[in-house]
Amino acid sequence: MAKFFEFFFDYTSPTAWLALPVALGVEARTGAELRFRPMFLGGVMQGSGNKPPGTVPAKAKYLNRDLQRCAAHIGIAMHFNPAFPMNTLGVLRATTGMTDAAEQRRFIAALFEAAWGQPNPVDLGDMGQVAKLCAANGFDAAAIGALATDPANKEKLKATTDEALARGVFGAPSFFVDDDLFFGHDRLDYVERALA
Repeated sequence: MAKFFEFFFDYTSPTAWLALPVALGVEARTGAELRFRPMFLGGVMQGSGNKPPGTVPAKAKYLNRDLQRCAAHIGIAMHFNPAFPMNTLGVLRATTGMTDAAEQRRFIAALFEAAWGQPNPVDLGDMGQVAKLCAANGFDAAAIGALATDPANKEKLKATTDEALARGVFGAPSFFVDDDLFFGHDRLDYVERALA
């Protein structure tokens, strides 16, 4: 049995928000560690030749309703973020630079909740709003801001994005069990089976 599974994500993906609680449930049931792998979805889409579903009018109309349906099934709130698609490079770099795994998890959960789970969603591309979010959730806003602008974290995020592309990732959320890729929040039952 694999001892861990990987979660490649970008905060700008509403389906990655849907995946988060389900993935945490898989971790709890299987005992396999969930490893968070922040990647820049824009780079993945461009590098893989993929197109956002919202660019197809019929698919965009369906997706908005389906997001609500999926959120209700999972038991979480889903509010459309008017800043979508957000420029998440700063918060992705900050997440990448965090060295305390528990704090990183708490940060990821807080950002996803703020972006998609609240009636007044936060634009994660606005570092002023992110600083307020940090203060409200007990994070050091200045330290997060420094992580977001650190050139080393820029390079680490680029390396993870390049790795995702090299491993066949074309969108978010994407999961790996060993070398097997599972795309989408609705494939986590397959992930759980693979972990068993």
